[in-house]
Amino acid sequence: MKERLPTVGLVLFAACSLAAHDTWLVPQKFRVPAGQAVQVALNTSEDFPASAAAATPDRIASFEAVTSTGRVAVTGYKVEGKSLVAEVTPGPALTLVAAVTHSKLIALKPEEFTQYITEERLEAIVAARKARGDEKKDGRERYSKIAKLALCSSGREGAEPWEPMGLKVEIVPLVDPCLLQQNDTLEIEVLFEGKPLANTWVGAGYQGVHGHGYPVWVKTDGDGWAAIPLDRKGAWFVRVLHMIPSTEFPDADWQSWFSTLTFEVQ
Repeated sequence: MKERLPTVGLVLFAACSLAAHDTWLVPQKFRVPAGQAVQVALNTSEDFPASAAAATPDRIASFEAVTSTGRVAVTGYKVEGKSLVAEVTPGPALTLVAAVTHSKLIALKPEEFTQYITEERLEAIVAARKARGDEKKDGRERYSKIAKLALCSSGREGAEPWEPMGLKVEIVPLVDPCLLQQNDTLEIEVLFEGKPLANTWVGAGYQGVHGHGYPVWVKTDGDGWAAIPLDRKGAWFVRVLHMIPSTEFPDADWQSWFSTLTFEVQ
């Protein structure tokens, strides 16, 4: 008879697995007439843009949209299937949408945590654990997901893409995502607490990308800037994972933020 894993172990394994997945805001359509509501899904999985599990409404810390007329709260979100969905009404030109989850605790065995931070190219965290003598200790991490979306409509005036939304870790496009064409390059700035996040790995991909096998891996420069080559049309995402020693939570050794930006290339 096979030994059955304890239920707690299964739950912890599932939580750890989902923690490493990316989370995106995925709309039914990226281009919608201004004033016409569109459904937007918060999806989490290893296969963009699909979802393997839905965040529950109580996990949401904030859900907002920014248009040329200002910032509004996105309300009425609910679970449908494996997604958390909401309706967003875009303004003219560019509308930026962002959803942020409350932090959640996970704990990984020493070798699992080392593998995870190594695969994520978190060289500074690998070195810090070694310097602290923590290589043989469980990795206790509080993580939050930050998902940002660019919606496009006709019109001349919309949200300013390069104006940050004030997210903890934010990917800021330095050009209008609504104008991106195949074979363009998307320049971005990555911010942590409003300041440039230098020398940080940025992944990017498109529909069909699995896991962390991102076709684009680049590093931000000293000013937090990076350039993403867009070699095909369709839905794209850019993602960043930033981790620091925990300063807020006594039950964790590390805090992290998984931040994404989704957009469409024409």
